[in-house]
Amino acid sequence: MASVNKTKDCFLWFMSLIYMFAFSSLYIQIPGLYGDNGLLPAKLVMDSEGASSWQDLVEGQPTLLKLMPRLGLDTQRGMDLLCLAGMVIAFFCVVSRTARDFVSFTLLWMLYLSLYQVGQTFLWFQWDILLLETGFLAIIIAPFNLQILGKRRSLGNPHDGVTMWLLRWLLFRLMFASGVVKLTSECPTWWGLTALAVHFESQCIPTPAAWYWHQLPEWFLRLGVVGTYVIEIAVPFLFFSPLRSLRILAFWAQDVRLPLIRFALTDVKSRVK
Repeated sequence: MASVNKTKDCFLWFMSLIYMFAFSSLYIQIPGLYGDNGLLPAKLVMDSEGASSWQDLVEGQPTLLKLMPRLGLDTQRGMDLLCLAGMVIAFFCVVSRTARDFVSFTLLWMLYLSLYQVGQTFLWFQWDILLLETGFLAIIIAPFNLQILGKRRSLGNPHDGVTMWLLRWLLFRLMFASGVVKLTSECPTWWGLTALAVHFESQCIPTPAAWYWHQLPEWFLRLGVVGTYVIEIAVPFLFFSPLRSLRILAFWAQDVRLPLIRFALTDVKSRVK
């Protein structure tokens, strides 16, 4: 149980950090993306009268932005307010362990869901949906902190083992699907093991190291594609291994792969798209 609690605390801390960056990143982009003169003005997808009842609040697109007309705020200012609230809550969750509880993560999830509902194209990427799904698991995993007789008590969840298995299942689906989609796309470069030979010169956001990786021998790049298949399709099954050593091996395989993607490959799945 001690190892589960340590893993849970680590997961909740990183989720707090991710939420803080997500809200901060969106906040500075709101004027250009969703402002009155933005690319996709959010006011066009919102009812100017807002919600007149709780039923109106949850019907259609459930979002707290429906309450903004009651506060005298337009949609853009409402999005600013939700982002600022999310940044503050996430910051306290990062710096304070006691703040990382059921209430905080419920609020963070509701705030991001509210923004997602009006985000349109710019918030319809897989990582936005992934944040919402993972954030919902964080609500279940987070402890209940209660104020009892002037003392704050943290009640652990008796189902910690089950919820952590749900987290493993989410990670498995993410990685396994990332590998399988490369094959089901019927892309000849993935089937022919030549995807990395063309990826570095065709990726959307090349890194400074991309040119050097493109110069690697063909056999090495083919081996890289095989390694991608192994790490994304075969290794995820080790997430459920009863042997801790195999689970650690699976962790390091993913831990080595992700920095390589960010450093040299950016998003290797762009070849599928």
